[in-house]
Amino acid sequence: MANMNFSDKFPLSAPKKYLSKRWIFLAAIQLFSCSLLMVIPEVATAQANRKSFRICSRDLLSIGLSESEVANACGAALKPRDLSRCVTKIYDNTTEELPAEEILFNCQRVRRVDELGTCVKKINKSVKDTSNEATVLESCRLSLLPESFSSCVIGLSANVKLSTEELFATCLNPNQEISEVDSEE
Repeated sequence: MANMNFSDKFPLSAPKKYLSKRWIFLAAIQLFSCSLLMVIPEVATAQANRKSFRICSRDLLSIGLSESEVANACGAALKPRDLSRCVTKIYDNTTEELPAEEILFNCQRVRRVDELGTCVKKINKSVKDTSNEATVLESCRLSLLPESFSSCVIGLSANVKLSTEELFATCLNPNQEISEVDSEE
């Protein structure tokens, strides 16, 4: 009995034993279930994407961007909803100094789209000297971690008497000496 091989256990001459209606029915149910599991996420993603593009275009049009700018921006975005959130958050928390086109341009060129808007909003609300909002936007965009950058600027501004530009330079490049920042100007 120890020398029994696979063909002895499952002879090809008895396929009816393994092709009974019960086994075929179970296999069909499993195949159907697996196919549903593969299709459902694609449908959910497609619906979320349609909704994201609709929200993106609605939000960007509401701040005065042209239809062609909106179509190009939302169409090119990997996460259109995040792009529109970034643009509207910055637009709502700045003055007319920053045109919507410049805000959109910056939101399109940052790694962490969702954090850029939060960075600009927090700095504009917390730091007293936000006379140059374009510098705030540019500094947040240059930071690899915009939320950490805004925390650095806000935290330091509470106790350290540096200009806003010096705070930006320090938080963007913390290893640089303040005297080096002054000598560059």
